[in-house]
Amino acid sequence: MIHYLRKYYHANYLTISVLLLSPVVGYTLAALTNNAIHTRYGQRGIAIIGPGLHVVAFLAVALHPPYPVLILVFVLAGLGSGLVDAGWNAWIGSMPDSSGIMGSLHSSYSLGAALAPVVANAVITKLGWRWYGFYYLMALASAVELCSSAAAFFSKTGEQYRLHHATPSEPEIFHDQAILEDSLPDKKRRSPVVQALGNHSTWLISIFIFLYAGIEISLADWIMTLAVDHRAQTPFAGSMLTFAFWGGLTSGRIIVGFLIPLISSSSSKGVVTACLTVTILSHLVFTLRSDLVTSAVVVPLLGFSLGPLFPEAVIMQTKLVDRSLHVAAVGFACALGSAGGCVFPFLVGVIANAYGIQMLLPVVMVMLLLCLTCWWLLPCPAEDDADLRTG
Repeated sequence: MIHYLRKYYHANYLTISVLLLSPVVGYTLAALTNNAIHTRYGQRGIAIIGPGLHVVAFLAVALHPPYPVLILVFVLAGLGSGLVDAGWNAWIGSMPDSSGIMGSLHSSYSLGAALAPVVANAVITKLGWRWYGFYYLMALASAVELCSSAAAFFSKTGEQYRLHHATPSEPEIFHDQAILEDSLPDKKRRSPVVQALGNHSTWLISIFIFLYAGIEISLADWIMTLAVDHRAQTPFAGSMLTFAFWGGLTSGRIIVGFLIPLISSSSSKGVVTACLTVTILSHLVFTLRSDLVTSAVVVPLLGFSLGPLFPEAVIMQTKLVDRSLHVAAVGFACALGSAGGCVFPFLVGVIANAYGIQMLLPVVMVMLLLCLTCWWLLPCPAEDDADLRTG
């Protein structure tokens, strides 16, 4: 939609980049408020507030407001996405053997990311809609999200959440007796967000997801430009490479996610290390070989091996922190992930403007190596240690 937004608002690349960065503010607000919403309203609150913000935001975009208002609307959309991301990632990540379900959740995102540009271009170019007409479809889809989520989680109240998670920042309730906050130790009186950030694994996984999201969105945004401008391929071939990348992500998240429980005797850290190794090797081949046939083979493989990293990182996060801190820790990681998905594509554009789009490739390689370093520094969760001792 960037092309149409630039033309409609007469904006240059720098001005339009502010719009791309604005959802980060919403995600940051979500990271700060997610735990409080869970504690007070439960998952029902997330199921209503998050999709409700999507409906409001997309209807507002469909009215094509002035550009400063549009930026604020995208902040609102980011807040809704941040609440939903952290809420459902923390919920699924806490389940036993959750890799398959988590992979399905994230593959749905990949599938939507692959299809949304296709649908948008179809209704604009084939049906003659204005760009903002597409957002009526987005609002309709968000309304479906609101109804289905509210129905699924209507019974999940704040009282239920407090009972099962024993949130340390609130008075704990056992058999209708409240333990006053003053009677809790200083450590337990601290906010769950502060406690989560006191765990070094929260920072390592958040940085990992920050880098991962930057890699994913940078490749998705710039592969077509690299293929057309630097490798002299056709726009159709470039668009097919982008679609193949998203297709690889989608299939990788589903297939690897459901395979992980079958190889549970191995360390979950080892599975992600293997995926990262394949990703680095695929990216190296893509960097060194510029012909279309090689690209058509390694780009889907690159997406396939890259896809499981985000969901498995979220699951690892839930294994390394206390259950009461899942929402806070995952919310912070998702907020940083959103920042990475906005900041790094923008930085790639700045570097490409100065040195050429081919600089995308070494930048991504450095980020992949940093991801591998963060993953190596993580401790093994207790259950993995037990598997290794008994295996």
